[in-house]
Amino acid sequence: MMIDSDERIGIGLIGIGWMGKHHALNILKNQHARLVAVSDIEGEKAREFVDSAGISAQVYTDYQDMLARPDVDAVVIASPNKAHAEHAIAAAQAGKHIYLEKPMATTLEDCRRLARAVEQAGVKCNIGYHRRLNPIVQYAKRLQIEDRLGELVLAESDYVHYIPGEWNIWEWLGKESIAGSLIHAGAGHNVDLLRYFCGEVVEVSCFKDIRMPRKCQIETEDIAIINLRFANGALGRVVMFIGPIVPFSFTIKLFGTKGTVNNNRIWLDTTPEFDKPGNCITLPESWIPDNVQGGISETWDKSIETFIDDIRLDRQPFNDHISGFNTAAVCFAAVRSAIENRILAPETL
Repeated sequence: MMIDSDERIGIGLIGIGWMGKHHALNILKNQHARLVAVSDIEGEKAREFVDSAGISAQVYTDYQDMLARPDVDAVVIASPNKAHAEHAIAAAQAGKHIYLEKPMATTLEDCRRLARAVEQAGVKCNIGYHRRLNPIVQYAKRLQIEDRLGELVLAESDYVHYIPGEWNIWEWLGKESIAGSLIHAGAGHNVDLLRYFCGEVVEVSCFKDIRMPRKCQIETEDIAIINLRFANGALGRVVMFIGPIVPFSFTIKLFGTKGTVNNNRIWLDTTPEFDKPGNCITLPESWIPDNVQGGISETWDKSIETFIDDIRLDRQPFNDHISGFNTAAVCFAAVRSAIENRILAPETL
């Protein structure tokens, strides 16, 4: 479905928690969209947001009633992780385009059911792995496309996030039945990013544990080291650590036969004396991913803008249901690998 350039896309939002509010505000800033409805089981919370934003969006406590509206062309889903599959499958069956917060679902079978529902409905689906839109990542991708990095041999990405142990967030984020694995909630971003550069993963091994003290203890893991082998022969490594005494850090390192990317520093074999200290391309520090301070490096706004343009211009989402499934499959394989102490191949769609 292609929307006329003069027609604003009607969007319904499911879930008005912390992430849902960010998405709502970015929808409101977009000239090609309008937020027509907000659904949350806590209707008063949704009403408070609508009133504070000064908009006329209708509030629903039953998301199915919202999906029945003909003026809702698409939905942005920011509900609790365990509800992602239910909400997204219902949206697809209602013929609505979908922006779905990560993780795709809390079981691999639900990810598969969701992917099939999207295929059958013929709607667009974008999974919220927004890190691909970071300016450092896009700069590195251009270098890769131009063959200035050569063949990638090793790719690494870390997700190290201080979240205080006393925060109430652990009452749901730490529960496997609600949030699933923290590998999905955190390291999924890193897995998606390495897939973006290296292609599909064929082997996964993982160690994981629970080490940091919390008022409400988690049930899955707060630290994990994930090793990857890609179909093209490249190797990958993801480190996830939730709770260490250090500011948030999200890193990207790419080692190719012609060049290296280390966050905002880049060395190319065409750079004179690239092996000498300081002889590198240095990108702005403001581009380094930081979802504590936000700013240019945080790309929630770009992600929503891209989703709206996908609908408006009738183009395929860059991170669709197939890509989302493949990232989820690697994460599920990592969890199983750690539990079963063996190397696994990710399942396929």
